[in-house]
Amino acid sequence: MSQVTIGVDVSKDTLDAYRLSDGAKRRFGNDKAGHAAFVAWCGQDVARVVFEPTGPYHRALSPGL
Repeated sequence: MSQVTIGVDVSKDTLDAYRLSDGAKRRFGNDKAGHAAFVAWCGQDVARVVFEPTGPYHRALSPGL
């Protein structure tokens, strides 16, 4: 069973992502292309994604998770 956790700090323009299992981190645009790249970067073994939104800027990301 997967225990991979991804943490994301959401801002108006970017998603700053950190993968707990291997310490990998990456910044994505907070737009449709950035969301697709983020989901691809997460991979298939993710158990949970935890994010800290700033205002309403997480709403476009939430439905894709």
